[in-house]
Amino acid sequence: MRDHGVAGVGSPVPGEPPVVAAARDVRAGRCPVDDLYAAFVEATVYAQRPERPGVLVADVPGRGLWTVVFSRLERLAAYAGECEYLSTTGADFLDLVPDGVAVMVDPDDEHRFPVLAELMSKLDRRGDVRTPFVKGRPR
Repeated sequence: MRDHGVAGVGSPVPGEPPVVAAARDVRAGRCPVDDLYAAFVEATVYAQRPERPGVLVADVPGRGLWTVVFSRLERLAAYAGECEYLSTTGADFLDLVPDGVAVMVDPDDEHRFPVLAELMSKLDRRGDVRTPFVKGRPR
């Protein structure tokens, strides 16, 4: 996996988490999507907390079931306003996502990217995601 915290091309903006730099690098063709997924599962992410355990899911016409997660608490606040929230790793968040639901990271930003939990699970089974934890299971 490329180090997205090193100065130079693809360096993170000060205060931005490495997952954002990885997303920008993928969009610019500087790294493979595997690096982005590896950064996501290790990242701390933030989501609006529902009243009952789980995640908030929206049925987007023509696009299926989605939930949103954010790379920074400030992005969640800009999206949802003042709200109860949860923070966890991307890997643990994916454990909360029901089958058939996709995740959009930072939906209002130019670096937004989808994470398909089912794809992550398939990559994990094939050994294609290079990270110590995927779907909450140690490698």
